[in-house]
Amino acid sequence: MDVVKTDENNNQIIGTNPNLQNSQIIFRGRNNRLICEDNVNLHNSILDFKADNSIIYLSSNRNAYYLNVSIYNNSLFYMGENSYMNGRLNFSISEQKNIFIGKECLFALDIWMRIADPHLIYDTNSLKRINLSKSIYLGDHVWVGQDALILKGTQIGSGSIIGAKALVAGKKIQSNSIWGGVPARLIRDDVLFDGSSVHYYKDEQTENSKEYDAGQWIYKNEGEVLSFDEIEENFNSINNVDEKVAYLQSVIRCDDYNRFYMGVKNKHSFFNKKKF
Repeated sequence: MDVVKTDENNNQIIGTNPNLQNSQIIFRGRNNRLICEDNVNLHNSILDFKADNSIIYLSSNRNAYYLNVSIYNNSLFYMGENSYMNGRLNFSISEQKNIFIGKECLFALDIWMRIADPHLIYDTNSLKRINLSKSIYLGDHVWVGQDALILKGTQIGSGSIIGAKALVAGKKIQSNSIWGGVPARLIRDDVLFDGSSVHYYKDEQTENSKEYDAGQWIYKNEGEVLSFDEIEENFNSINNVDEKVAYLQSVIRCDDYNRFYMGVKNKHSFFNKKKF
């Protein structure tokens, strides 16, 4: 990708200039990178680089982006292609952690994701900190319901559903499952969802929807399955921001259908087979 724009603090926009509608890109620090593939349209969005050496990567999207991203030092926000947002998504990314979202996801209104509390909490006996920040990872084709709050350490496998008003913190959620409640718990597994909307359905459409006639959106432990933990470890081991961009691009070139499958125990790892 070519550099589109560089400012005096070595902040760069790389790839394609995004189309902005009532939106802002704010560089407050140094050496940050905004990577935009083709077809990035930002509506009512704020991308706020509050500190240094961070990356926001926006993939090509047939839908508009509605984003409120606050990102601090040495962090990543990645969003895969062709996700749908029914309103502005809110992200707070700090303490050198990351938020990574796969492709073809669905997001309802008023969703927040935060990787920090952010104030410090200590055990009164040991005086050791007990609330370190942790990254958030979502796989492909994940549906997040209205007013959901997704907090640090959460990993959600491809094909899963997070219910409205759910509070998800530190969970590893298997693929093709539904979680909901406060705190979130498993509601049902072995499910799939289709992105069609039922709002305009009449009797015929409802009747036709009672059985699904396609095998897509079911994820299995087959092919090249990526480990979120290993993505995190490898990404964070790189100090140079441009090398981080190159590593990220090498990871997302793996387009295996089951790349972000998560089971109860995810034993297979793409990174055991390939070195970068």
